[in-house]
Amino acid sequence: MKHLKKFFKKSPVIASVRDLKYLDEAMSSEAVVVFLLTGSIFDLEGAMQKARDNDKLLMINIDMVEGVAKDKKGVEFLAKKNLCDGIISTRSFLIKLAKKTGLITIQRIFMLDSGSFHTAETLIKKSQPDSIEVLPGVTALYYLKHEKNLNLPIIAGGLIETSEEINKLVSQGVIAISTSEKSLWPYP
Repeated sequence: MKHLKKFFKKSPVIASVRDLKYLDEAMSSEAVVVFLLTGSIFDLEGAMQKARDNDKLLMINIDMVEGVAKDKKGVEFLAKKNLCDGIISTRSFLIKLAKKTGLITIQRIFMLDSGSFHTAETLIKKSQPDSIEVLPGVTALYYLKHEKNLNLPIIAGGLIETSEEINKLVSQGVIAISTSEKSLWPYP
């Protein structure tokens, strides 16, 4: 379950849901992984059932879903109640906590400049996530070029608008692209 690369052999696109009205569309898409970037704790049981019914992995952005405490008990609650397959977060301590519960972990990093690259490198070494989501997605190639030590699967997210951009990123070593652009969910 932790080795994410196998999930993206069919399609490298992750359906990112920013509005719950698109959850069903994401669940019926070709994407194998769905990122839930909205909603509340009350939406998670239903979303997880839809994920199971459609053979999808459901990853929630714990920083964005309302009502989930951003602490040890909040992470334990998600794991024990089976409300997601894993979490996405910018917070290293949440990644570390989630790993201990057996959830899949994706550390979200924002690449604004070389300073943010070095900050991200330090955070990732501490948190040891299963994967890294680099935002905006166009900076993922910079990350791949400069990161030599971690050897973690890279997901590119944000500002990716075409199949050609997806193809370029995947050909350069990115394992997946997360996008809320519904026209890309039926990739290719």
